Amino acid sequence: MFVESMNPPNARKRLADRTLSREILRSQARRAGSMVCVLAVLMAATVALRVAPFLVREDVREQVVRSAFPILALLGACLFYEAAGFFWLRRCAARERALPAWFEYVNALVEVSLPTGAIWVVQSAGVGVNALSGAAPFAYPLMVFMTAMSLNPRLCVFAGLLAAAQYLAVALWVTRHAPGSAAGANAMTLSAHQHVFKTLMIATTGGVSAFVAVQIRRQVSRVLHAVGERDRAVSIFGQHVSPQVVDLLLNQPSDFAGQERRVCVMFLDIRDFSRIAADRSPSEVMDYLNTLFSFMIPVVNAHHGLVNKFLGDGFMAVFGAPVKEGEPCANAVAAARDIIERLGALNRDAKIPATRIGIGLHLGVAVTGNVGSSDRLEYTVIGDVVNIASRIEQATKQFDAQLLVSGAVAEAVAGVPGLKPQPLGPVQLKGQPQPLELFRLA
Repeated sequence: MFVESMNPPNARKRLADRTLSREILRSQARRAGSMVCVLAVLMAATVALRVAPFLVREDVREQVVRSAFPILALLGACLFYEAAGFFWLRRCAARERALPAWFEYVNALVEVSLPTGAIWVVQSAGVGVNALSGAAPFAYPLMVFMTAMSLNPRLCVFAGLLAAAQYLAVALWVTRHAPGSAAGANAMTLSAHQHVFKTLMIATTGGVSAFVAVQIRRQVSRVLHAVGERDRAVSIFGQHVSPQVVDLLLNQPSDFAGQERRVCVMFLDIRDFSRIAADRSPSEVMDYLNTLFSFMIPVVNAHHGLVNKFLGDGFMAVFGAPVKEGEPCANAVAAARDIIERLGALNRDAKIPATRIGIGLHLGVAVTGNVGSSDRLEYTVIGDVVNIASRIEQATKQFDAQLLVSGAVAEAVAGVPGLKPQPLGPVQLKGQPQPLELFRLA
């Protein structure tokens, strides 16, 4: 039987939110690890400039050498901070511990302040206003974009405004008070308007990062919702639903509560199962059944059917519900013949004990839907078509047949090439008021 434990929508939403928060935490840990690598590379580059004078022009070599140690100290402090944050975030992720609300904003403040500190150190080394045209200001957009990994648009806007404010403040101070501001500086560097434009661009970076974060968060939420719906469909219809059926269920809106469907119902039973089981241990019997069901169920799935119930030594399958693909009777007959053929091959190869089966098929209208309570639901098929199909399967013993179908099924597959239904005439089935025309197909 296929059972679904129904969770309220808000419970599924909370589960999706927890999953998203856990992934964001892991993403934050990876971001901190990336920052450690970037800072290590910058420290190596600074050391290279310090020990290899030929890499630097003669007229700025003294300034580079003078600023190397303060820059290394600044980068080293940031490297220590990011490394500590990396291990702490990894620990939080492993324990699934939520981050404090203030952490992301404090972290953004520290990281955005790195370019500001670099500009200050460089200009203090005698570079003056030329520090504003160096590499440090280009780090502001990088730091702001890194906050998008938190998928928090407010944090992105905060980081963008903070970076813009810091750059504007340090640029105005350096252009007015730094020693040697005019020496070796061009007019463009001294002009305040270009720093204002840079400030606006840095602030815009925060808005763009916020937009990216919102879009990624929405896409991730949609993916989590889609996965949740797929899992829910599988939980309703069991592990033996084919992926094709699940996709159809998800793509076609379907209300499973009480729908009338024209379906072809299959009942399959293993003949003399009690005799086979009597001479074997329970584990051997289980292996035997799994050997049979391991190919029978995929065959039903491949022909667009659904194994709805296991009946110990057999099962009931339905074709034409919960979704319809192709002609139900043609699919059911093809599945039954395929099962009989594969079973014959196993018998010929002596891979299983000598086994015969009986299959009964009937076409009719049934009510399909979920039956149960909010805590436990089972997808089921209800109607006289189910009872008749069961009786037809039992009649296979009377006629020593492997596949019997009703007249409705025989008529539906009359045009299928290679099928020659053998009429058995009206047969009185147990529990039925009137005889029913039956046909042998195998």
